[in-house]
Amino acid sequence: MPLAKIDERGRVQLPSHLRKRMNLKEGDEFLAEDLGEDTIVLKKINLRALLEDAIVKAKSIDLDKLEEEIEQESNQLARQKFKVSAR
Repeated sequence: MPLAKIDERGRVQLPSHLRKRMNLKEGDEFLAEDLGEDTIVLKKINLRALLEDAIVKAKSIDLDKLEEEIEQESNQLARQKFKVSAR
């Protein structure tokens, strides 16, 4: 198992065979998660793909229906909070 070292600026260089196998390039971004017990997990993310997917999903939202659902939910919460019976 190859070692990776941290430099004076806190950067970690991944072993070259991993970079080649995973087709990692300069500028690729990762989520870093601390799992405790001296364990860190890196997950490669593609921000462009995430944003494009979010945009596609946002475009498919029916805003009128969303507004109606929010109003219904807020009315229900207000009735519960102020103990008012439904009409």
